[in-house]
Amino acid sequence: MMLRASSSVNDMEVDLNAIQGEAIDSSAVVAASALANLVDASVNNLENLDAARAELVDATDEATLVDAAAVIANFEMMTRIADGTGTRHTSDRMESMADITTAMGLHDFISARR
Repeated sequence: MMLRASSSVNDMEVDLNAIQGEAIDSSAVVAASALANLVDASVNNLENLDAARAELVDATDEATLVDAAAVIANFEMMTRIADGTGTRHTSDRMESMADITTAMGLHDFISARR
């Protein structure tokens, strides 16, 4: 699964089902379900974090777990910085992202109501 711009550049289709709702297997992402479970446990359910880590290591290896944890931490950090500084997207940027933000249901999040 790639970000919107990188998927366009590489002529790949983005499957939003892989990033919302239930964790699913994806031929485009190795261990997609285990990765999704790790993200969910990291963000929503710390009680499941040990099991999610073990699941990802079983499906891949420890290096993949370290990489995934670093990506999760980086996104968490960027979100906190943006929220803490009041960073907002320009109207042009919001227009360019309208289709994907609607498809992903991002307007349903409390932070989108500010």
